[in-house]
Amino acid sequence: MGRELLGGYFAAGIAVLAGAPAFAAGTSCEALKSLKLPQTTITESVQVPAGKFQDPGMSFLGDADVPERCQVKATIHPSADSEIRIEVWMPVSGWNHKFQGAGNGGFAGSIQYRGGLVEALQRGYAAGSTDTGHAVTGEDGKWAIGHPEKLVDFGNRAVHLMTVNGKAIVKAYYGKPAAKAYFASCSNGGRQALMEAQRFPDDYNGIVAGAPANDWTGLMLDFTWNMQAMMRPGAFIPADRAPAIQAAVNARCDALDGVTDGVIGRPQACKFDPKKLLCSGAESASCLTQPQVTALEAIYQGMHSTDGKIAFPGFSPGAEVGGWDSWIFGKELGATAQGRFGEGFMRAMVLGDTNWQPGSFDVDREAQGIITKLAPVLNATDPDLSRFAAHGGKLIVFHGWADPAIPPLNAIRYYQSVGAKMGERRRGEFARLFMVPGMQHCFGGPGPSSFGGIVAARQPADPESDLSAALEHWVEGGVAPESVKAVKPKNPIAAIFDSSRGGVERTALLCAYPKVAKWNGQGSSDEAANYSCVIEP
Repeated sequence: MGRELLGGYFAAGIAVLAGAPAFAAGTSCEALKSLKLPQTTITESVQVPAGKFQDPGMSFLGDADVPERCQVKATIHPSADSEIRIEVWMPVSGWNHKFQGAGNGGFAGSIQYRGGLVEALQRGYAAGSTDTGHAVTGEDGKWAIGHPEKLVDFGNRAVHLMTVNGKAIVKAYYGKPAAKAYFASCSNGGRQALMEAQRFPDDYNGIVAGAPANDWTGLMLDFTWNMQAMMRPGAFIPADRAPAIQAAVNARCDALDGVTDGVIGRPQACKFDPKKLLCSGAESASCLTQPQVTALEAIYQGMHSTDGKIAFPGFSPGAEVGGWDSWIFGKELGATAQGRFGEGFMRAMVLGDTNWQPGSFDVDREAQGIITKLAPVLNATDPDLSRFAAHGGKLIVFHGWADPAIPPLNAIRYYQSVGAKMGERRRGEFARLFMVPGMQHCFGGPGPSSFGGIVAARQPADPESDLSAALEHWVEGGVAPESVKAVKPKNPIAAIFDSSRGGVERTALLCAYPKVAKWNGQGSSDEAANYSCVIEP
């Protein structure tokens, strides 16, 4: 994206804040309908009584109890082909004077209610979310074909404009601005989080970026790489092979952290050789053929060009059951989340050709052109966070070591790039990274994976077990988080957006990278209190 266009966004944001009418405190919610914001139409402003709310996209979570709110809906048109829908929810009473931005997963396309607006409102925050400029479900990317401005909206513009407008609406409603602004999300939402820190550093005081898909082009091309690896004759790995792979990985690497518990605690030290699974006789679900072994090796290695100038981290071994079997392997070739996202990216965002097939992709010939074209719009890989740090911004990144959707080494690579650019001491003043053993994509998996950080801080705030609360404690109290307790709940669904719910099966200590948790050798290895954060060689 050009400097001129980027500067225009900053100018628009300043105009929104400067041009917002000075509504008196206590102004009715309905009066916000007349609020004038640049390139924006407020379509609804109503006071909604306390009651039940069901997210149409997450009905499996059931109804949520939400307090009385002022609900504002608006549409932003920064270009002739833009239609960015936003919603801002504000508690009628009990506002904590903070604004919470909610991110989106996948190709976005809908307002983030659960995992966003609902939890923020319940916890006293005014909050905003956007559909990122289009309506879509799943991995359908057709909305991007022939619509470069919509791709810009999705890539970097919509969340920023939602934030600027959201803050203006909050100021108008309460008669004063939010004292602090926070953002927390995961996956594509983690990409959005880093995009905010890099391109729009004044939007938020504190940001949590979970499992960030920040190298979007590299990730999508890696999905295609994985599909190609399994397209070769006899190389497809069906989902029913996941248990055998996981058992072999655990047998080789589970005990490397000093505890045998079904969780790979030291993936970087795990030297698992897929050849150990080579069938000695007839093919079965308990072994792999030579072509399948070669495909698995390619998935571990990650997408790369022949000359090595283009490379993306491969996936780490561990927790293949419940993760790899749906994201990478599938019941048939391409019938996976990775396959659908990779095809959606190439067909819609890159080529505008719905007939494109993954077998035609050539890394050496095509990858650099795709990266050059789309990285300026979609990628959040800039390691220079000096503007964000200069105003006191704090950043926490987390990633599950067993993530089957985004390689966990990608988070380490970005964190290290910030240290290389700004110096490790400077990085330590405003950024932390937490790697989570046994956690799959954003939550779930065999390890303790419930510790906040995806939504607004739960109340009462507990920085020792909630990353969002730890972030606020850092911003407002100056205390940097060095560890956090994670819970493996008995009921994972109940604990998705509230780690205090769902019961406790076991707990774990998560340490700020590069430290790792080490069992003290006394007491239960299933309790975080019996671990210490150490640097291991």
